[in-house]
Amino acid sequence: MADSNNKWYGDELYFGLHYDLHANANDTDLGTRADPETLIPLLKLMKPQWVQTDCKGHPGMTSWFSEVPDATVSPGTVNDAMAGWRAATRELGIPLHCHYSGISDTAASMKHPEWCVVEKDGTILDGNVAESSFPPRNGIMSPFGPYADKLLIPQMLELVDRYGVDGFWVDGEIWAVNADYSDTAKKAFAEQTGITEIPDKVGDPNWNTWMQFQRDAFHNYVTHYCDVVHDHNSNVRICSNWLQTFRHPGEPNVPTDWISGDNVWVWGMDGSRCETRFISTRGKHWDIMLWGFYKIGPLHNWRMPWVFKPVQMLQQEASVTLAMGGSVQIYEHGGKLRDGDLVPWRMSRMGEVGEFVQKRRELCQNTETIPQVAVLHSEHHYYTDFERPFPLPRERGTPVQAATFALLENHFGVDILDEWALLPRINDFKLIVVPERFNMSEDMVQALKQYVEQGGSLLLTGAEVYDRFGADFIGAESITVEEDVDYHVPARSGAAPIYSKTWRMLKPTSAISNGRVLKTARLDTHLTEYAAATINQYGEGTVAYIPCDVFGFFYDTRYPLISEFIGELAQQITGKLPIRYSGPTGVDMVLRQKDDRTLVHLINLTSGLPNSPSAGAIDEIPQIGPITVEIDRATPPTSVGLAFEDGAFKWTYQHGTIIATLDRLHIHAAIVVE
Repeated sequence: MADSNNKWYGDELYFGLHYDLHANANDTDLGTRADPETLIPLLKLMKPQWVQTDCKGHPGMTSWFSEVPDATVSPGTVNDAMAGWRAATRELGIPLHCHYSGISDTAASMKHPEWCVVEKDGTILDGNVAESSFPPRNGIMSPFGPYADKLLIPQMLELVDRYGVDGFWVDGEIWAVNADYSDTAKKAFAEQTGITEIPDKVGDPNWNTWMQFQRDAFHNYVTHYCDVVHDHNSNVRICSNWLQTFRHPGEPNVPTDWISGDNVWVWGMDGSRCETRFISTRGKHWDIMLWGFYKIGPLHNWRMPWVFKPVQMLQQEASVTLAMGGSVQIYEHGGKLRDGDLVPWRMSRMGEVGEFVQKRRELCQNTETIPQVAVLHSEHHYYTDFERPFPLPRERGTPVQAATFALLENHFGVDILDEWALLPRINDFKLIVVPERFNMSEDMVQALKQYVEQGGSLLLTGAEVYDRFGADFIGAESITVEEDVDYHVPARSGAAPIYSKTWRMLKPTSAISNGRVLKTARLDTHLTEYAAATINQYGEGTVAYIPCDVFGFFYDTRYPLISEFIGELAQQITGKLPIRYSGPTGVDMVLRQKDDRTLVHLINLTSGLPNSPSAGAIDEIPQIGPITVEIDRATPPTSVGLAFEDGAFKWTYQHGTIIATLDRLHIHAAIVVE
């Protein structure tokens, strides 16, 4: 079960502002424009319902006058910006949170290298280590050390007592965790497990036990500061950035009060499409933080200046979160403005986004999924045999993301669930997709077999998955496994090329072959004798199997023919679903319910400007359509309407089916059935 700490402010607080500066040693004028007289008129342009303001960033320096003995105050802190933000938010009647960097703290690492993570070669990850990659390797605090009790917790309590801050959004956490080989960590591991020989690489005996120990230490660290702050003031809200999200599958038992993460600065739509479908299963209030600004290229390419996003780009990004039941906040950064000043025209743009968000609150909040397709994001697979305690999604999650994209392009209603969330409700879904998750738990394997036996539909992919489920279940004999090959598979309008690191060559036994593996794009010649996919009846249900890493490849290419191949196979094994879409490809359909209302959200993902590697903006979203949605329903509806937009809309009820037609969709509309 999820923890009982799930405090928010009620439904009314739905749209927020996040502002940070990451104060550093080069600052000279921090706080000089952060007085309430300056802030209040600018905040009124945006109308945020809560604010998260600068406090302590990754350099570890505060932009306020902390008196904690181990604090490092930026030499550029001139005025007390925290006091200004507190006065402004009090006058506006909205909560104030602090952006506080946790595990990542360069200043603390330089003062106290003994607080830092130690690598297996003895390197201390203090500020002297050059940062050459992400995740970072410099200025990393150890969860086994005294950092939380000596600095993090005292500063949080200082902020609560001196300024009455209402919450903390703790940054620099899960993505900054490195395995700690300090004597303290190794001793604790030996005492807990009885293992005295510490593994130092993937494949060593007890490696996964060692990594789980490191994950548990981070969980305990976050739990500790949550408990202490909550004991001090139970009304304070705490979030650890990206904890209990797609990049952190597994039981959400750390007692944070809500879930949040900041989306990437550009090309972030796909990240939100996956994160929202996973976070919405965690049982807590949640939001996605949208970067209000973007640039092309790497985050730390200082030659590429930042630019603020167009309003419609932010509205499109927000729609993905709103449709899945989450709240929205927007990240604003001063850039070269280090004095706390805000830019009026940017605040006005965010105000337009806020109006868009608020218009959707009543229908979008407190909804539940209408289960159709579940994509398995196995926590056992995600963490097994990985070199760090916490992978990044791009390192272990891409097949899950790609499966989600392919299914959405075929207009299925999709949720992403880990084993913790899926096992109790496995029979709710018409189709379960397992995208190359061969290291799932044995409990999950057996549950999926039982699910199929009792009438469910299952789609498995990846050569290695065959060994987990067996020839009888899949209904095919494995003849050989080829390495580093590319073949074609047949799709409705052609043949899709797929490269796979491993490709299992199958001959059906009880299964039927869903097309044959092709050596070329010709559909009538150069065929192999092996199945491109198999479909097997097992008990009362059906299992389909694609014997290659189709989703790993689709993530890198997004070839439409592969999406078509997947969609055809999924449709074949699920049959006619109760809610069906027809219309342009570039629309996500999101299926939700609220009380007795059925909500079919439609989100336009297209762009006015052509996308390219050097053009990440969504400037002016073109209207698209027509769109038809069919909803099977045993009794006639009381009403069917269109929410949020004003396109021409009509509906009929015939022979147990609602047929609703919308002539055009701009950004985000919803069909509402009562």
